[in-house]
Amino acid sequence: MGFKDLYIQRKPLVFGGFEWERSRTVFSLLGVPFDSTSSFKPGSRFAPDYLRFSSRSLELYSIRSSIDMEEIGIYDEGDIAVSHGDPQKTLEILENVVRELVAEGRIPILLGGEHTVSLGSVKGLSRGTGVLVLDAHMDLRDDFMGNKYSHACVSRRLLEILGPGSMFMVGVRAFTRDEMRVAMKNGVEFITAPELRREGRRAAAGKILRWMDNFKDIYISIDIDVLDPAFAPGTGTPEPDGIATWELLDLLHEVVDERTQAFDLVEVNPMVDTSGITSALGAKIVFEVASYIYSKRLKRKG
Repeated sequence: MGFKDLYIQRKPLVFGGFEWERSRTVFSLLGVPFDSTSSFKPGSRFAPDYLRFSSRSLELYSIRSSIDMEEIGIYDEGDIAVSHGDPQKTLEILENVVRELVAEGRIPILLGGEHTVSLGSVKGLSRGTGVLVLDAHMDLRDDFMGNKYSHACVSRRLLEILGPGSMFMVGVRAFTRDEMRVAMKNGVEFITAPELRREGRRAAAGKILRWMDNFKDIYISIDIDVLDPAFAPGTGTPEPDGIATWELLDLLHEVVDERTQAFDLVEVNPMVDTSGITSALGAKIVFEVASYIYSKRLKRKG
């Protein structure tokens, strides 16, 4: 019995609405229902199940990648057993589960929960991994209200593990002067949401791809609040002046490739998502990114 068998709870409702054969897909989806450090509107712990529910109504053919994810599949492993109120214990469990999945040759897909979960999953990967973060916030505080493992500090903790130059941020528009200093000191490259609109998607993709060339493996973290609240209102810390849905998906299609070792979708909050549109959008993003990874792997093999 492996570590993941001890710490994953199977769910009666699976992502996509039906269960693909595990041996026939490389993708393993894992829910992380943890939101103990949420600083404004808690509730993202409920996102994995709401995302599963919303995923049942989606068509799975990707226009951008020409891949039908119904044929490829995403195996739903279930939810990890989180320790509410204890982020370090939860992150330790997640780290070990992700490490085991990667050792099996699988591509983990993490459904938060709050953004802190990215720290656990990245720690389960090789130390030479580059992290592409799509987020409204820099999350580079050293601590938030005395907590060094707050979701407002996740990027700071990642930099401490991976080192300078290991991170590229897209869509940021909410940060303090001190966070900007930390970013500059640690070689964090970033494109703000206004810069992305002004310079265009192709210019942004070029910058990201040049940065990615420094790494063998890439981890992608997608905080739903990178999108403007007009498109994704159901999040705990909405921030105006964000990017549009099509800008996000078009950009990801250009930069996601076979080097993506794992990715996450975090900070969807069903408790404030009265229309359900944010959960549906989150599920769509998961299927789209998985299809981009698969299509790039096919091209490489071809």
